[in-house]
Amino acid sequence: MATIVLQVTGMKCGGCENTVKTAVSALAGVAAVTPSFKANTVEVDYDEAQTDPETIKQAIQGKGFAVA
Repeated sequence: MATIVLQVTGMKCGGCENTVKTAVSALAGVAAVTPSFKANTVEVDYDEAQTDPETIKQAIQGKGFAVA
């Protein structure tokens, strides 16, 4: 398992956090997603054999949020 912490802007509330969490959790190999709109971060625990940081970033960007 690997962990990545992404800088994500555009999240304004708990609803935004849930949107990001749902999108990333749907990816194969993702074990845990911890978004924080206050810190502008999303921490993801994932299986490197099943997904990668680029795929995770694309899932977040697909919901309209910017990933640094």
